[in-house]
Amino acid sequence: MKTIFIFICLLFLTACANNENNDKNIYREENSDMKKVDFNPTSEIIEITSFDGCVLKGRLTLPGEEKIDKIVIFVNSSGPHTYDTRRNFGNGIINYNDLYAERFQEQGIAFFAYNTRGVDIGDTPPLYYTLNEEQYLNYLPSIQVDDIYYMINAVKSSDPRLANSQVLLLGASEGAIIAPLFAEKYPDMVDALFLSAVPVDNMRDILLWQNSGGSSMVFFRKNFDRDGDRRISKEEYEADPNKVIETVLQNADFSHFDADGNGYIDERDFVIILKDWREAIFRAIENRDNKWLRSNYSNGLIPLNSEWFLEHFELKSNMELLPALDLPIFIFHGALDANCDVYKIYELRNKIMELNKNNVIINVFDDHDHDLNFPQYVTQAIMSEGMQSVFDSIYNFNPN
Repeated sequence: MKTIFIFICLLFLTACANNENNDKNIYREENSDMKKVDFNPTSEIIEITSFDGCVLKGRLTLPGEEKIDKIVIFVNSSGPHTYDTRRNFGNGIINYNDLYAERFQEQGIAFFAYNTRGVDIGDTPPLYYTLNEEQYLNYLPSIQVDDIYYMINAVKSSDPRLANSQVLLLGASEGAIIAPLFAEKYPDMVDALFLSAVPVDNMRDILLWQNSGGSSMVFFRKNFDRDGDRRISKEEYEADPNKVIETVLQNADFSHFDADGNGYIDERDFVIILKDWREAIFRAIENRDNKWLRSNYSNGLIPLNSEWFLEHFELKSNMELLPALDLPIFIFHGALDANCDVYKIYELRNKIMELNKNNVIINVFDDHDHDLNFPQYVTQAIMSEGMQSVFDSIYNFNPN
């Protein structure tokens, strides 16, 4: 049964890596015509030399307006990303960042997305990238912050219309850690933060939560918890309203998950179930066993090195950092996020209120996942409430 337990913990960690929905076509409806998601924006590829001579590459999408008031810079989530973020989806391939590029272009907003340090576009699924291992070793939080500094300078000097544009950082997941760190170090270079799927705790605590039952219980609460008490009785489990026991859980009996035998499935059961797996992850990080991490963490789909983890472990958490920042901050989080605990978002909200800070706006969306239900747009031509809120908030942002 161990395979099932690990799968549940990694279910959302790999969601961005290889989304599949073979019953849907990769089309969306626009002006009553069916149009492929593939997007060919008015854009240019920019090469940026960072502080250490490393050449970074990104795609800048520009609207046709004579004056551009805003530029959005997308700050990547963890692991290898390219400026198009190409993924398998259904019977074809999409570029995730095309949605952002197209929408912002329609709103008269410039948009910049970039390759993670050491990463370039490739042809191999599921993540479609190539890796320069020497450069990728320097994919670390502190270096990401300084890379963004050079990106902003290069982008703003690439077109006269961008010289006085407001700089808005749109950070997702790990990007919602890096963007606040940038704002702390370079406060004069950014006008606002827009953060989705926000990790509130330090990365060590987040990793512990993900591998001690917190992440698993997001799945179980969604599919079985009818009374909302954050634990699953045998009756709730066997009712199986969403029919996932056979399809996802391999017909596992209730007793397989009730590890402590108290008659309920809750986080304490997964602390027991995942003990060996959890210890193996932290042991590999502490021993700098990158070979093990590359082969085992996130099923090998998201290559992360021990140096990346260890530097993250030393950072202040967003619980500490975000309340200390004074620029406008907008947070968008799914209640069903299995990577980042939504209850920590509620704790952050309480802290912001206690401090009487009015620069932080927190939005939590029911039935939204780590991606704010982005795949809905591709498979059903429906923009999720969370995604629409991101676009609306950026479009309507006016610091004056």
